[in-house]
Amino acid sequence: MKLIKSRLHKSYLVIHLVERLRMVRLNDYDLPLSERLLISLHNLCATSNQMAIKSDELARILQTDVNEVNQSLDRHVSEGYVAAFHDQEGNRRFYLTNTGIIRVCSIFS
Repeated sequence: MKLIKSRLHKSYLVIHLVERLRMVRLNDYDLPLSERLLISLHNLCATSNQMAIKSDELARILQTDVNEVNQSLDRHVSEGYVAAFHDQEGNRRFYLTNTGIIRVCSIFS
């Protein structure tokens, strides 16, 4: 069982690193920050509170100012595309709602 968990964890880490590289390349496209944030949440599988991500992590991945990220995320929360909550350490975390997932899919169609 330990071996299986270890391999799954290693697989997760590899996938996570590949997605981070994809996020860096996402900055090369001429998309507004608001759309890049939604796509980033989607690509990082932040679609539930268990997989939610902090805004400073998103800012680091997208290589942009954390205040801009927070403003855009707050707009997405009010639009219903993103949900937010405070974790046990008091950090605010974000993830895509079902409506947000549909919104991301519509960006590509």
